[in-house]
Amino acid sequence: MIEFKPEINNNRVVYRSFEDGKQTGSVTLIIDSPTHCSLLLIEAVNDETAEGLIRSALTAAANRNVFACKYIPSDFDFIARALGFVDKDGVLYGEIPFLLSGCCGCKHNEMS
Repeated sequence: MIEFKPEINNNRVVYRSFEDGKQTGSVTLIIDSPTHCSLLLIEAVNDETAEGLIRSALTAAANRNVFACKYIPSDFDFIARALGFVDKDGVLYGEIPFLLSGCCGCKHNEMS
């Protein structure tokens, strides 16, 4: 069973994943403003762990009234895109309520 453990200090959210007592990944998210954050780092042993870490960090940000997120890492960007992040000015971007709802494949996060 995978366990996700948070470490939240002010505007920095770090989640670490563990399986059988061994760390299997981590994610770092920074809250940049009252409504925006940046996911800075993701490390994971597999795609499922990466997705769980990303969702955990986004949920923590949403619980602090953050609405939108930039996805900075190049690692697991295919997972970010599957969640609904879209390219905006060369950076992956998404609105957290839609990212967490599983609303992917639609054009909601794209600029008009």
